[in-house]
Amino acid sequence: MLDELELLKAFREERKPIEVYNSRQWNFSRATFYRRLEKLKKQGLLEWRNGRARITERGEKLLNLFDSEHVGELSKALTGRETAQETKKNFCIIESDRLKQLDSFIYIPYPSASYILKTLLLYAGIPTRGLSTNAEKFKALVNSDLKANIAMDNFENASRQTLVFLRELINAKKLEKVYVGVRDERKALRNSRLLEFLQEFGFESGKLKLESDSVTLFPVLLVILIGFGIIVAYRLGIEYAPVYAFFIVIYFLRSSLFREMRK
Repeated sequence: MLDELELLKAFREERKPIEVYNSRQWNFSRATFYRRLEKLKKQGLLEWRNGRARITERGEKLLNLFDSEHVGELSKALTGRETAQETKKNFCIIESDRLKQLDSFIYIPYPSASYILKTLLLYAGIPTRGLSTNAEKFKALVNSDLKANIAMDNFENASRQTLVFLRELINAKKLEKVYVGVRDERKALRNSRLLEFLQEFGFESGKLKLESDSVTLFPVLLVILIGFGIIVAYRLGIEYAPVYAFFIVIYFLRSSLFREMRK
């Protein structure tokens, strides 16, 4: 997906695709270049007509969400004279290195649900003794007069439970501002729940759904070949044929094919 982001940046002005391809050294072939343009067009991120292409408004929103240059500009603005104006925004994505420097924000290095709830309890002055489960901690926060701003790093690793608690705390008006940093953009872009959360609270306006990277065919081919080998081994009466079955299961669990199916 990072290659797709680079492609979008190259079409911020209307240009001929062949000119863009020849303007720099891409790490993929021309055929792959055009296939990716078609994919971006189908996703509504790129307009391509009359032999020329240009990024759409939806594509600009994607770049504004994950483009490091745009994120850097916002981070610099937070440290300048316009800080007061910029921090009126309740939900932002900024550079991870700037999160610690935000004033009046509680810095959270990792989006663990338990850690977030415990930190907010301590900030609100609520005793944690007797609150053994996350549900009990959450209930105590909701019943308190907590009003906090949080700056959370490594947000691409936020679990489903973390997003649920954050959503409820925001809706309960306990979290007024939430600023997050993303260190692994590829992982964030593949997490549909995370993207939905960011869109829901205005981190990125509009509705944007990204398709997961295509499943590579090499694991599929290798699984077929190993399976064929097992069948032949059984036909020939090889004594250790079941060992082949064990190895194919191990490989299948580790393969990118299995990871795609799990998602």
